Parts: sequence; C-alpha cells; structure tokens
Amino acid sequence: MLRPQNRPCVGVDLGGTNIQAGVLDPKGKLLARAKVKTHAEDGVAAVIDRVVKAVSLAVDEAGLKIAQIGAMGIGAPGTIDIHKGLVVRAVNLRWTRVPLAQQLQKKLKMPVVVDNDANVAAWGEFRAGAGQGYRDLLAVWVGTGIGGGLVLNNEIYYGHGLSAGEIGHTVIMADAPLGRRTLENNASRTAVVNLLKQLIAAHHPSRVTKLVGDDLEAIRSKVLAKAVQMGDELTLQLLKKAAEYVGVAVANCVTLLSLPCVVIGGGLSDSVGKMWVDGVRESFESRVFPPEMRCCRIVGSKLGDDAGIVGAALLTHDRLWKKLGK
Repeated sequence: MLRPQNRPCVGVDLGGTNIQAGVLDPKGKLLARAKVKTHAEDGVAAVIDRVVKAVSLAVDEAGLKIAQIGAMGIGAPGTIDIHKGLVVRAVNLRWTRVPLAQQLQKKLKMPVVVDNDANVAAWGEFRAGAGQGYRDLLAVWVGTGIGGGLVLNNEIYYGHGLSAGEIGHTVIMADAPLGRRTLENNASRTAVVNLLKQLIAAHHPSRVTKLVGDDLEAIRSKVLAKAVQMGDELTLQLLKKAAEYVGVAVANCVTLLSLPCVVIGGGLSDSVGKMWVDGVRESFESRVFPPEMRCCRIVGSKLGDDAGIVGAALLTHDRLWKKLGK
C-alpha cells in the first residue's frame, strides 16, 4: 500500500455560493474536479455534507476511491485557526467557531488541513502558478469581495491574529462615509456592479442594458466582460477606477514589504483579463515607493478558478509531508 505522501490529495475551495473540489496526484497534476452548490442557509451540518459530496464526486471522476486519497486540504472564508482547523468566523457562511477539520476527518477518515481561502489560492499561485520562482509574493483576489494572501520567505504569513493578508479591508478613503472607506467597498465586483446599477437607473447610457434588459440583478463578472468587449464607456470608466484603487492598495503593500511579485486574480480579474491587470499595474507604478520598486512584477493569475483547489491540495501535501526547500 502506498504511503500517504505518495497518494493523491484532495483540495477544496469552500465559497459562499459554490463548493469546488479537485484531486491532485503527488506531482501536483489536477486529475479531476467537481462542483456543488453551498446553500449556506441550510446550516453547518448540511454544508459539511455537501463538502463530502463534492469530494466524493471529484474522487469518482478521477477513477479513484476515498481510501486511496492521502489527505484533504480546504480553503474556507473568514478567520481560520490553522492550528485547530477551526473556522473562527465566516460571515458569508454565517459560521462561528466551527471545528471544520475535526468534522471532515470524522466523515472522510483522512487528515484534513484547513486554511483561509485566499491563503490557499495564494499558495497555489506560489507553488504552481504565476508566482513560481519567488520567495515572497502578495496575491489579491477580486470578486464578490476582495481577499488577499501573503507568502513571505516561502511560507504563508499569518501574523499575530492569524488574519494577515486582508487587503480588502484596508482603508483607502479615511474621510468617506461608513461603507465607502475600504478597498472592498470601492473596487470589488459587488461595488462596481452596485454603482453601475445606480447609474443605469439614473439614466446613464450603457450597453449593459442590451445584455440584461431590465434585470439589472443579472449583472455578473461575465456581463461586465462582455460590456468591455462591446466598448461600453460607463463600464470601462467604473472598472478603470476600481483597478486604480486596487493599484493604490498594492502600491502601499509593496512599499511596506518591498515585494517582488503581486498576483491579481479572482472572478472579476479573470473575466475582464489583461485590461484589468494593466490598469492595476499603471496605478501601482505611479504610486509605489521608492520608484525602483516599479520592478515588482504585477501579473494576472495563471491558475484562475483552480487556484483554490490546487493551493489547498498542495498546501496539505507541503504541511504534512514536505518542508519546502528542504
């Protein structure tokens, strides 16, 4: 029988809308994936059962059995106690102090590593994506909200309160009203879409109405991407301003930590693509200090939607069986 470190690992990305699972072989190749709905409103037990379902579907798709899997890693939203495998608080799941690792180990009969979803996605890019070859990096994920993960000296950096990397909650407009102060308030997909809906409702012309008609609630990242392709001025203006804000926050982080690489990913970035990353880079380069730090590489995610599942599986393998660089 293969030792656990020589068996495939499972990585899971637990989101507020979807649960994604993937199976990676010991060399890091993604063998299969599966997706199920989260339905957080059904409660903790139901969501954990859906995680188990997603894992089972992915393992089946890979032509394997659960007993052949060496371990599982899962990225969950919110503050995570990585030592206890505990979800301390996840607002979008309505979870408080959920012993996720313990419950999954009981159901799946394998070791389980739990970490923050942005951290595991950052680790995925660091180990197998756009951040390969660097010892230090920042990854910024722009979607419904904005998350971030820091890798310093080949390790995820957690900080004293285990919450390092929360770039979305950094204040970029200190004098703005509550709800308009943070990066997430101004540059997330939610922020862009909400402002776009307000402006369209106020009769600002936009080709978005040709894509969604009167159903402005149907505006998602893909709609924004199509509007960009159509050359919609209103959408382009809002996305340019959001990218500028992300560039400001990234410049502050690079100025503080002198980082060599920043990976930009998430649903909004992945959908809009090069235009978005270029906007972030332009804003960053005009604000970072010292000017020599313009050499920092600002690059789009290579793994895209798979960053979370790949990172969760690789982090589990590294944490349980391997010391990076040893």
